[in-house]
Amino acid sequence: MAEKDITQKVLEQYNDVFMDIVNVLLFNGEMVVREDDLIDLPTNSSKKIGKKINYQDRDVAK
Repeated sequence: MAEKDITQKVLEQYNDVFMDIVNVLLFNGEMVVREDDLIDLPTNSSKKIGKKINYQDRDVAK
């Protein structure tokens, strides 16, 4: 079983770090996403398919 990287998850919660990750990986370093554009969203969700309910908990949602 792989160990969870808690440090990575904590860092991604900071808007400036998340902004850098998105801009570098998705936009080749161009400043498309700005820190002020980001807001925290709920990290848990659920969906019902038939009679079964599935729950999901994300590390970070913005």
